[in-house]
Amino acid sequence: MKLKEFRVVSLLIVMIVGAVAGFSVSIGNSVLAVSVILAGMAVMYNLKHRLEGVVEDERIHQVSQKASHVTLQIVALGLAIGGVVLIAMRNTYPGYTDLGFFMAYASLGILVLYSLFYKYYNREYAG
Repeated sequence: MKLKEFRVVSLLIVMIVGAVAGFSVSIGNSVLAVSVILAGMAVMYNLKHRLEGVVEDERIHQVSQKASHVTLQIVALGLAIGGVVLIAMRNTYPGYTDLGFFMAYASLGILVLYSLFYKYYNREYAG
């Protein structure tokens, strides 16, 4: 399969999965939504392995790594700041305190997970 065909087919799959998942959520059938999303992921995985002529080099991996790292930093910082702000405003907006704690704990979870993976890969690729 060529790259252009892959892009067209993957766009169609994403549109179909989005429509079916949205419909199933609107009727209250969460099992159908989850199964359609998982089936779409499996089809996309199989299509990606049939793709011809795409070569990934070190530059692509390095750009992806840097983009992922910056995204992780922005999300963790945004969750931490948002959580602290919502917790600090608990007297004015008491309904958002739980959301603030969730955001703060999510940020903490992301940082702990990052630390564990960093430690693992540091040992894995150490000389």
